Amino acid sequence: MHVAQFIEDGFNLAKWYERKPCVLLQELYLRRVFFELLNHIADPLVNQSYRQQCFEQLHKPLLALKRFYKKQHRSMAPFYRLEREARIISHEFNPFN
Repeated sequence: MHVAQFIEDGFNLAKWYERKPCVLLQELYLRRVFFELLNHIADPLVNQSYRQQCFEQLHKPLLALKRFYKKQHRSMAPFYRLEREARIISHEFNPFN
């Protein structure tokens, strides 16, 4: 529940900054949600069930960032870097193993 609420709050802030044409802050909040989930997945001191929730919800900020980069940038390179990092972290620190 806490993970879903954190993601929702981050998305709400990003949407708010989208309405005020402030692209940098919109990207900041989307990336912050993404990296916060990645950090919790990789942290062995975080409770296993919380890490699993973060792992299961990681697709949400990743898809939001994909939409953002398609809309705002000509290049998808920043998204591909994030996607690659998510793949590496989720493979190395899979909480379901």
